[in-house]
Amino acid sequence: MNSIDGRLSKLREILQKNKCDAFVNFSAVENRYFSGFTGSTSCLVIGTFGNLIFTDFRYEEQVYTEVRNFSIRIVSKNLEEEVIAFLKDSRLKKLAIISEKTNLRFYERLKSEDFEIYRVDDDISSMRMIKDNNEISLIKKACEITYTSLEKALGIVREGISEREIAGYIEYQFKLNGAEAIGFDTIVLFGAKSSLPHGKPSDNKLKPGDVILIDCGCVYKGYHSDITRTFVFGAIPGVWFENIYQITKEAQSNALKFLKDDVSCKEIDYEARRCIAKRGFGMFFGHGLGHGVGLEIHELPRLNKDSNSNLKSGVVVTIEPGIYLPGKGGVRIEDTVVITEEGCEILTNFEKNLIVLD
Repeated sequence: MNSIDGRLSKLREILQKNKCDAFVNFSAVENRYFSGFTGSTSCLVIGTFGNLIFTDFRYEEQVYTEVRNFSIRIVSKNLEEEVIAFLKDSRLKKLAIISEKTNLRFYERLKSEDFEIYRVDDDISSMRMIKDNNEISLIKKACEITYTSLEKALGIVREGISEREIAGYIEYQFKLNGAEAIGFDTIVLFGAKSSLPHGKPSDNKLKPGDVILIDCGCVYKGYHSDITRTFVFGAIPGVWFENIYQITKEAQSNALKFLKDDVSCKEIDYEARRCIAKRGFGMFFGHGLGHGVGLEIHELPRLNKDSNSNLKSGVVVTIEPGIYLPGKGGVRIEDTVVITEEGCEILTNFEKNLIVLD
């Protein structure tokens, strides 16, 4: 049984357990997950009658190439209206949807047509959270492209180069090395701007003594990667920076030691946060420790102090502690890792000792 067949089998178990007639979904991410279709516009209807995918004429050739074991309908008018017509003609009653990915207009239309709606958000998120071997291999490849591209970018670092130039070069390397897209807007920040956790690259020019924070990731065959490293250019800006760099590195190392099957996400966040707080920088680490990675750059589980999730073998997450001193500079060290029974495997293999670029 291939990955998609296995996912469809699990989905049918969810439908049967909750006495649903069909799963109806327009979200491109989940439609790719359950059918292999990579187009931006489609609807899946999966039920006791079989598997059906709706799309439009733009994707007619593509859908027949990418999708198997689905009946295919090419719509000529309004996609939502044709799906509604099918649901009514098929006399389906109870429909499973991902509520957070269903637009309000379609949801209200279903209600007005007297369909009973069952939300499967948690069930689908739990399925997607644990990656199969094929998914893990694709994420590994995305990570390899990412850290290789980052290494290449360090070769163009020079005085006077801008944040935008480095960001653009990294994204160029992604494409050159086989990525289909960037995973998110590449972050490159110099000097005091490195204290902005999600700052945007600008024409800010590099000068000696600057901190360089780079956060980047790509997409390979639908799957994402994520890495952050922090460097300095020419000279370390001061003892304050060496201090927060080592604390951040220790916090990440400590968290990585606790990763394994069935450990609590909240506990992992605590272990990293405790390392930073006991050294007096707790108030400068404001975001969660990490997040799931897969077909989306941010997926479940969330690793933060409010999480109620446990890690499971096969889950892929980021571990990214940081210390950000306003007006001065910051450090973040981030890796993408896959959880195993006894620990984790780091997928973003890049040096974590402080590198001084010249």
